[in-house]
Amino acid sequence: MIKPVDLYCWHFMSYPHLAPDFDQTNDTGWVTVPNSLWDKQKSRGLLREYIDQLVYASEIGFDGMVLNEHHQNIYGLMPSPNIIAAALAHATKKGRIVVLGNLLPLHANPLRVAEEYAMLDNMCDGRLVAGFAPGSGPETFNYDVPSAPSREQFWEAVDLIRRAWTQPGPFAYEGKHYPLRYVNPWPQPTQDPHPPIWIPSGRSKGTLREIAKHGYCYFLSSRSHGSATAKSQRLFEQVLGEYGQRYEPHRMGILMSVVVGETDKEAQEMGKEGIWYFLKNCLKGHQRREGRQLTYGPGVPYIPSSEWGDFLRTTDPTTPLLGDTEDWDDLQRSASILVGSPETIYQRLRSLLELAPVGNLLLQFHLGNMDNAFARKSMHLFATQVAPRLREDSIRIFGEKYPYLADAKVAEVVK
Repeated sequence: MIKPVDLYCWHFMSYPHLAPDFDQTNDTGWVTVPNSLWDKQKSRGLLREYIDQLVYASEIGFDGMVLNEHHQNIYGLMPSPNIIAAALAHATKKGRIVVLGNLLPLHANPLRVAEEYAMLDNMCDGRLVAGFAPGSGPETFNYDVPSAPSREQFWEAVDLIRRAWTQPGPFAYEGKHYPLRYVNPWPQPTQDPHPPIWIPSGRSKGTLREIAKHGYCYFLSSRSHGSATAKSQRLFEQVLGEYGQRYEPHRMGILMSVVVGETDKEAQEMGKEGIWYFLKNCLKGHQRREGRQLTYGPGVPYIPSSEWGDFLRTTDPTTPLLGDTEDWDDLQRSASILVGSPETIYQRLRSLLELAPVGNLLLQFHLGNMDNAFARKSMHLFATQVAPRLREDSIRIFGEKYPYLADAKVAEVVK
């Protein structure tokens, strides 16, 4: 059975009330950005508005809603995405709820995450996707968590959570970082054996091996798409082969931002303010070379010594980042934020699937301080005029590239 591409609505819940001169008067939007800039009156109802946008995504036919965990920045106002997920579990009846993901080294005991995810899976009647991430540069500073041992902690925490969901308790867990006398969480997840597990990563072969070995879904954590995405997809396919597994498109996902208008001109005109607010403010100190960088530095995020040489050989520190975008042509070349009519967006995404057959597209529609009404219009145009054609074409694309999918009963992505 060949499944069509799954289309998710991802919301970062950025802070939209910065002064017009923020970029000129502040050196970063991350970690040290003063929380005195939070306007309590203007922000009343903000998170409810964002939650309602995700509920709307469920109502108009998206395959799921995506949340993630960020701390102390204007880019994402979800230090606890599980709280947002609980609201969605109550307010929606369909669509997966993807938490991508809880940053495990920041949580004192991963058993608490296992319990909260199990609660969420019960609350949403088995629609949860459990994402786990080690965290990156800013979390190292936010929570004063050493970067180097965080990867070892992370994989031990994932192992503990998975065993807590599948191994009858109580049992003792003799971990290096999390030794526990009793592992016996109540409730257990609704899904059997447990919710699908997604792991975001760059292009670390070591991480891809762990994902492949355990049957998880690989989410490419990148803001640039095109040939680099295809390269990552082929690398993951190769790694799966090393473990005797065949690539299946729904074992991989990517993030993109999409702004849809009735015409290319309307999409640019209506989306311009939110897009450039996002690029220049929300990405300052993160995906911009300008500004105080607290999301990257020596040893932050941690790169295994075995991969450090490859990193030095293939990384050009002068390469512009997404936030360095200066004009529409520049933005188009990055292939990270797609702006245009339904036909334009359809053609761009279909071409991407031809290049990199990935089964999970996680799409950000609200950017920066984008108007609520336009964000919803963009989502509706996509759901009604892009998604049906893309799903139909994806079946053909996946079938042509991987004919064995038609002969095998493919499992619903991860174990």
